[in-house]
Amino acid sequence: MKPMRHLLLAVLAATFAYVPAGYAADPPLIRFGRGFAAEEQVWLMSARPDLAPNMGKQYQLKQILFQANPQRFQAFLAGEIDAGTAPGLAVIFARAQGIDMKITASICLEASGSQYFSTTYMAKADGPVKSVADLKGGTVGVVGIKTATDLWARAALLNAGLVPDKDTKVFPLSFPAMGEAVRSGKVDAGTFVEPFYSAESAKGGLRQLFTAVDAVGYDHELLDVWFGEKFLKAHPGAVRAFHADYVAVTKHYLANMEQAKRDLHKAGFVRTPVEIYVKNKDWKRDPDARVNVDSLKRLAGFMHEKLGWLEKPVNVDGMVDLGYLPR
Repeated sequence: MKPMRHLLLAVLAATFAYVPAGYAADPPLIRFGRGFAAEEQVWLMSARPDLAPNMGKQYQLKQILFQANPQRFQAFLAGEIDAGTAPGLAVIFARAQGIDMKITASICLEASGSQYFSTTYMAKADGPVKSVADLKGGTVGVVGIKTATDLWARAALLNAGLVPDKDTKVFPLSFPAMGEAVRSGKVDAGTFVEPFYSAESAKGGLRQLFTAVDAVGYDHELLDVWFGEKFLKAHPGAVRAFHADYVAVTKHYLANMEQAKRDLHKAGFVRTPVEIYVKNKDWKRDPDARVNVDSLKRLAGFMHEKLGWLEKPVNVDGMVDLGYLPR
């Protein structure tokens, strides 16, 4: 009986160990929350999946559009997304509140240099606001309170000797609404990012006051890729494969920017007229997606010491993990 029993056990073991190729487990799905500005190489991964050879093999990617960071983080806390894009400043806030996410790659930076675009604050060309100091008693439009756009506005006001909220108010507006809000006098100055900056500049009637780099005085992270720590621990191979594709797509974008922008426009990621869009200046993007950690530390210090947005310092080194990028 024993030989027969052993034979049956061996057959059963072989039966359960064999999985037909058609029934192989699907690669992990990354539910990725994205935005609508400055994330070109992220969008390109979905617009041109042929540039991402690991997609569909080692991971699957589903990009989900969110209008703002709070909604993206709420979706993460609800278990609806696993990763996404966000300003480093927003991740600093999230970490300060105990949210288990980490920055894993850079998307773009606010950088000085005529070849780069930097978020720009503009006022009416024929209005009374000729400098930041002229904003005393006025209002600045930002995309949200305690966002990067709010930080830059407050930094510029402080530099001009004005007290935010006392001398000058900040008012939340969406990027598409900024141009009309400034022209109509709803706000005295507004925040402009591409592609809205070029579209509004082409209409005329606006003048530049300062840029994000002018406001803080140094190049710094604008947008980053983040992942939830639970997903990082559960699917490290898929995350590394994603980042390998992400870096490859970033390099393709930088080497073929006009065509890449046309591909994005064709795929519906950008609605600005294509001939305007392809001529826009772009933010600085690191080809290897390395994060400027020092700039995040300086921003965190400013948020804590100058603005009082943080109750205590945040460990920036602990919120960044670049170990998933290609070596």
